[in-house]
Amino acid sequence: MRAMGGAALVAAMMTACAAGSASAGRDPVIEALLARLHAIAAPVVESARIVPGGKIPGLTNTTPYTLRMPGGNAGYPAFWVRDAAMMLGADFIGAEEVEGWIRLIASVQAGPEAIRLANGLTVPPWSIPDHITLQGSPCWYPGAYDGPNQGDGTFGFLPPADDAYELVRMAREQLRLSGSTAFLKGDIEVRGGRSGVWEMLDRAFAGVEAGPDGLVVCSAEEGRTRVDWGFCDTVRKTGSCLMPSLLRWRAANEMSEIARALGRRADAARYRAVAAQVKRAVPAVFLRDMGEGRAILLSATGKGKRDDVWASAFAVWLGILPAKQGDAVARGLLHLYRQGGTVLEGQVRALPPDGPFGGFWDQTVAAPGTYQNGAFWGTPTGWMMPAVYRADREAGRRMLREFVESIEAHRAKGAPWECFNPEKGHYQNPLYCATVALTASAIRHAIR
Repeated sequence: MRAMGGAALVAAMMTACAAGSASAGRDPVIEALLARLHAIAAPVVESARIVPGGKIPGLTNTTPYTLRMPGGNAGYPAFWVRDAAMMLGADFIGAEEVEGWIRLIASVQAGPEAIRLANGLTVPPWSIPDHITLQGSPCWYPGAYDGPNQGDGTFGFLPPADDAYELVRMAREQLRLSGSTAFLKGDIEVRGGRSGVWEMLDRAFAGVEAGPDGLVVCSAEEGRTRVDWGFCDTVRKTGSCLMPSLLRWRAANEMSEIARALGRRADAARYRAVAAQVKRAVPAVFLRDMGEGRAILLSATGKGKRDDVWASAFAVWLGILPAKQGDAVARGLLHLYRQGGTVLEGQVRALPPDGPFGGFWDQTVAAPGTYQNGAFWGTPTGWMMPAVYRADREAGRRMLREFVESIEAHRAKGAPWECFNPEKGHYQNPLYCATVALTASAIRHAIR
């Protein structure tokens, strides 16, 4: 097949996205529920917007860019890279704003030398920060804000492993939304000077350690530990880690798409090879047979070797697994949904509540039943519901209905929350964007 030129490739990307959206209409129940969810998500995403000069209590956005905080209540009063990326895909946000995000991130990306911080923390070359203050200062670690003290290693001695891949996600969406390669072909301000946008992205991708099999590695060595991805930032994992490896696979494919659009054929082939390597390794390393034709993926090969419901659902959503294995994991997730305890009101626990690889994480600062250690989250609903639907359409419809109805019923109390657990009286961060924005986008693009 003849390779497409840049303009043709961008047009194909836009057509594919539109086709994914339209295909959801084949199931009128899903389409109606998604319309209700979109109506909730749009004002929530808007409530998190902060324009240049915009104020929240005690803070002003002094950057020249319009930013989105993770939630409309300013519970996280900064710009989080991954959270912003998770708002994309449903076209709540335009290309110009996304371009501003990329410019801001590039301006604070680490340079060619490692940054040494207090308490033994090290920022490797070309790293992307966890979040950026409204004054434009990089914060490399979860829990850190402006200033020289970026933590004590509780949340890793290296920055989280996922943000570089979320930056690539932004670049791919900017290309799709704008329909133009002009920005990605240009230069951008970086720490200490200027760089091509492609080169900046390429360095960011390479700045995260991966093993010889292409999987992302989180070291167990003291002083070298890191969070595998931000939605597990209270959890210690070691060895090859599933979720950042899935993000690496998606980002490699997106880098290949961007390279093709820019006419960089050798780079496109290089990133296709990375994606192929990760795709081979994921089922070989992480797949666990649950019996009776069901399977699930483990979260890590060392500490944190647990049944990872969120990442398993994401893997099915991505389509990284061979068809038979993807079907087996979908059946495994359906089984957990039917069994009860993993999903509550359409929202999803990180681990099954019991079983030999379930319960709670091996090492975490979150109390059992709270936050990332047993509370229920809406963000992974966007991946879990399509997996359940793949195995049983009626169960998938029921899960989405439960999710939408729960949020509608609790809007006055702050829903959508980041996470909740009624048994513990635990309701975290109201008006949380990813809970509804990612879910609306992910389901619309998954249901065929």
